[in-house]
Amino acid sequence: MERIIFAESMDGIEIDELVRDQEFSMAMQHFHNTYELYFLLEGERYYFIEKETYHVKTGEVALVNRQQVHKTSQAGTPYHDRILLQLGGWALDPWLKNAGLPSLEKIFTDYYGVTKLTEQEWEEMKSLLLGIRDELTNRQEMYENMVRLKLSQVLLIVCRSRKREVLGEKPRTVQTVKHSKVHEVAEYLTYHCQTAESLEELAGRFYISKSYLSRIFREVTGFSVNEYRNLARIKKAQKLLADSKYSVTEISEILGFESVTYFERVFKKHADMTPMKYRKHIRRVGESFSQE
Repeated sequence: MERIIFAESMDGIEIDELVRDQEFSMAMQHFHNTYELYFLLEGERYYFIEKETYHVKTGEVALVNRQQVHKTSQAGTPYHDRILLQLGGWALDPWLKNAGLPSLEKIFTDYYGVTKLTEQEWEEMKSLLLGIRDELTNRQEMYENMVRLKLSQVLLIVCRSRKREVLGEKPRTVQTVKHSKVHEVAEYLTYHCQTAESLEELAGRFYISKSYLSRIFREVTGFSVNEYRNLARIKKAQKLLADSKYSVTEISEILGFESVTYFERVFKKHADMTPMKYRKHIRRVGESFSQE
């Protein structure tokens, strides 16, 4: 059974709490243009983020950067209770800048992964999250400012905790044989996504059978090997469209797509717009930020 405890939103912020007591694995093809904070109130989950898998337990927080591939899956018993915060930089970054805080891009690029809060931090965090919920539910005068103030505290607590771990503790990733092999392959595909290696050739590179690679890769990431490779290509394409003068055809060739038509079809599937529309959109956004 799945039960929504609450779901509230305002411009740039969405928060919801969900309880599940049945087996659940996040749907395939999950990545988006918002920043995500995942707070596990009860239970335990595996959380695949980009190229690695984390074992998330009660009192821990996962940070997922925008456009990062991610997927949760069962670890232990099915029951879990979590709160999810989705944040949009377009709405929050100007306010964060005025408050003297780093941009969401800076925070989530530097600190993505999983962090464990202290008991005191966890109690404070739960109070802040429920405070955000209450402000969005009741919508009293100047509630948006109250939400942003509480969100700034949430971000500061998470950053403090994550910085402690980045500086002083060993990696918190899952290191089973299966997960380690998938992480190796995912990292290779991320940095060599332009190659046209077949599943059999890729499996041979990592000394495993193609059937085993196909099975464990989908189990851990939620994607087939080719879907993951295409996602990595699209993310690189977005960067090239934003930062270079290459034409759409040239980018298609650089990234190893068999044709520009196929590239445009895959791009639209994942970005919800054509490459040219994306280039115009991202440059408009950049111009608006530079004028602030």
